[in-house]
Amino acid sequence: MKHSGILFPAIAVAMLSACAYRDINPEAALADIRANNGYNELPDVEPGTAKLILRSAGSGYPAHFSVSTSAQACQGFTSLGHVADAGRGIVYPWIANAVQRGRRTEPYLVHEAKSGEPIQVRGYGSWADGTGSGYRTGNCGPVTAKFTPRDGHAYIVEFVWGSKPACSLNVMDATDRDAPVPVPTQAVLDCPAPSR
Repeated sequence: MKHSGILFPAIAVAMLSACAYRDINPEAALADIRANNGYNELPDVEPGTAKLILRSAGSGYPAHFSVSTSAQACQGFTSLGHVADAGRGIVYPWIANAVQRGRRTEPYLVHEAKSGEPIQVRGYGSWADGTGSGYRTGNCGPVTAKFTPRDGHAYIVEFVWGSKPACSLNVMDATDRDAPVPVPTQAVLDCPAPSR
């Protein structure tokens, strides 16, 4: 089937949602989440740099991240790759692994940024819904945020899926990984979508 990479994970997640992994084994579920959302990498920041953990939330749809340190808005982006939330901690790890492989995405990306240098982070999502003649696809974004990473700090940049589907980009200072705090950012409007 043409869209089996999208349908199988959605069906598997739906079938097992009544039997959540976190309810059966909460400690193992938390360990699986932390191993696959960048939590364990947050403390390791090289001197003179800042670390960005890029991930998505709110849906299993994939999101593409790119970054730029150009002084010009929406210029000079470098692609980092695609991420997707595979239901870690909710479904069994083998199902989450199958979702990740089927969508050819990573659970998160790591980017080492130069501290004190403003950076633009662009997120762009794609979604698919339905089957047969009711199959629809679309995109959300790009949404772009600019901020200046601080030396020795770690940040979570999250592409957040909303309803309809809508999307936004959240930036959190996660230097204290158990108590992340929002980071003021500048929205960069009208950036073009990444080329395929």
